[in-house]
Amino acid sequence: MQKGLLSYSPRVLLALQQAIGGSKDFFQWLVDAGYVELAAFSNFLQDDIEAEQWLVQHNYHWLGLLSHAIDGDSRARQWVQQNLHEANLMFALACRNDDKALSWLRFMQLDILLRLANQVAALRNKQELDSSYPYKMRF
Repeated sequence: MQKGLLSYSPRVLLALQQAIGGSKDFFQWLVDAGYVELAAFSNFLQDDIEAEQWLVQHNYHWLGLLSHAIDGDSRARQWVQQNLHEANLMFALACRNDDKALSWLRFMQLDILLRLANQVAALRNKQELDSSYPYKMRF
C-alpha cells in the first residue's frame, strides 16, 4: 500500500498548501525542489486538464485519482481506499468537510493534512461561487 501524501515531508506539504492557495512562489519552489508532481496536482485541483495528463504520463496517476476522489467520484474513492494509506481517503473526504474524516485526521494528529484539506475546501468553495456568477463564466 502506497503512503500517498504521507510520503512527503510536512515542509513540502506546507509548500503544496501555499501553491493550492495561489502562491506562484511556492508553486515554483515545488518545481525547483523536484516536486513537479505536486505542482501539477495543485494545478489539477484548479481544473487544469493538462496537469492531469502530465500526472498520468509521468506515473503519478494516484494524484489524479486523489483529485477525483476529492470531487466525489465513487470509483476514485474506492481506488484510493484500496491502494493508498487510509489518511489519503480521509484527506479527500475532509476536503468536502466530512465531519468524520476531519475528526479522524485530528485524532491521528495529521495536522498538515487538515491544513491541506482546509485549503482545498476553500478553493472548491471559491470555484463553486465563481461558477454561480454569470459574469465569471468562461467562454
